[in-house]
Amino acid sequence: MNPIKIAVIILVNFILQVTVLNNLSIGSTVPNTSLIIVVALSLIAGKRSGAVAGLVSGLLQDVMFSGVIGINTLGLFSVGLLVGSLDQKVFKENLFLPFVLTLSATVFMYFVQFFFLYFLKIEVSFIDLILGDMIKELIYNGAITVFIYKAMLSSYKEPSVKFTRGL
Repeated sequence: MNPIKIAVIILVNFILQVTVLNNLSIGSTVPNTSLIIVVALSLIAGKRSGAVAGLVSGLLQDVMFSGVIGINTLGLFSVGLLVGSLDQKVFKENLFLPFVLTLSATVFMYFVQFFFLYFLKIEVSFIDLILGDMIKELIYNGAITVFIYKAMLSSYKEPSVKFTRGL
């Protein structure tokens, strides 16, 4: 996928996540559209694009929202690499796969955050983390994953018929 297109997607998503999606929160939970986009890009465009998108998105989130640089960067980068390794092995039009992978990636991100904070000796209750935020974010991410994935898949598809000049 074109690097400029990826950069625009990440930037537009970040702006929407900071402005519009904060007003659409349920409780104090907003969907992690950066995670959904990293999963979608990884499935559609491969490991390299997914890892770069995860690195940039995670760094943006860490700089703007997190007191600790690296939590989201490490998690989203890892998600991009792991999901991107499935690129050539899956049927990309299957809408169930990005749904399941987004839910799995959401759980993975919470475990990464918990362990990162635990090793930094920052007091976090695992039960509160799981019951408080993760379940709500799982529902929210799952509800919008298919719509984001379909939009990204349709924008990525190349025409199946290519015309060339005859010799």
